Amino acid sequence: MLEWILVGIALLLLFWDIVGLMNRWFHLEKHGFTISPGVLMWRTKRGLNFIDKTAKSNKRWLRIFGTAAVIVGFAFMVFMLVNIVLNVAFIITRPEVAPAGVRLVIPGLTIPLWEGLLAMFSVLLVHEFSHGLVLRSHDLPIKSAGVMMFVAIPGAFVEPDEKRLKKAPIMQRLRVYGAGSFANILLALFCLLILLVAVAPRPGVYVWGVSDNVDAPAHDNLRPGMRLYSVSINDNAATILSGWQDFYNIMDNVRPGDNLTIVVNDNTITLTAAASPENENRGYLGVSPISAISRSSFINPLFTLAAISYGIMGYPLFHPYCDDSFLPWSIISLLTWMFMLNFAIGLFNLLPAIPLDGGYIFRGLLEKKVKRKTAEQLSYALALFVLTLIIINLFPMVW
Repeated sequence: MLEWILVGIALLLLFWDIVGLMNRWFHLEKHGFTISPGVLMWRTKRGLNFIDKTAKSNKRWLRIFGTAAVIVGFAFMVFMLVNIVLNVAFIITRPEVAPAGVRLVIPGLTIPLWEGLLAMFSVLLVHEFSHGLVLRSHDLPIKSAGVMMFVAIPGAFVEPDEKRLKKAPIMQRLRVYGAGSFANILLALFCLLILLVAVAPRPGVYVWGVSDNVDAPAHDNLRPGMRLYSVSINDNAATILSGWQDFYNIMDNVRPGDNLTIVVNDNTITLTAAASPENENRGYLGVSPISAISRSSFINPLFTLAAISYGIMGYPLFHPYCDDSFLPWSIISLLTWMFMLNFAIGLFNLLPAIPLDGGYIFRGLLEKKVKRKTAEQLSYALALFVLTLIIINLFPMVW
């Protein structure tokens, strides 16, 4: 892993060196490029006519969309703030088991390269395009649009006239700020709908991964894709496996030296448990199980959020071992990452911390109750508090 990280860093440095040299030789600023450390932007007027025409012919619907975005955005803002506060409390009280409440999303390092890049591009394109449409639906000007590269992440942007936007009525500003994340959430739900139609869960438990350690009992005996039917310990009654949790529940009672009889496909395999590398008093086989997630599980919003969190950590939501699909699995993988990143980044962007959209929504709501200067001071104070929470939520990821 460390070698790949170093290779990635070296390639990034090479890319930015080439950008710097091309800027020196060809004066890229004359062609609409803006270059600063880690940021490459290309501004253009192309596409603005399309945004104008679309916005002018759908003003009423875009304003309704913007109003819905404010309502949904405020609800998720409160949810996200409470969530990261609770996770900080968990990290402080149970640091040994607490998960990271915030994770870095870096294509090629923490998420797959190509699916990650395409999914990230969809996040930024939909987000910025929605900002632009709602801006123009209120006749607020757009200075330019364009594409960008932030370190290693591609994106798109719409650049508003900030002076005109600041002078706009509060509700218009709130609609503009809420539109991007709301569009991300809607795109995520659309991708999830396609996935739930395209993927049919198979019953049972399957081998997802086997340890590379040759001393692991499962190393030469189990293979990814095998179906696990039942497990018994020391010739006791067998436990039928209906989900991956059943397998882990059994392993909680296994000690080094115990004999496990496992019915796999059409065979019966007996393995002797070794000592776990993490706890010498617990049994260990070196196998990771997987089972399909039922479609109905995603009806529960809390389950969906938990599934996204686990998915970003590398646990598959849909997998060819335990799901059937009428779409190619490369498409399923891309749609899954589009679903997870649009939802996760859309929610993260609603945290009440400037420069996130949630921070500007919070400031706009404050302006309805207090003077603008007071609202700015309070919003910056909250942003500092939220930034501290975000940093603490990252701790488990780097421990």
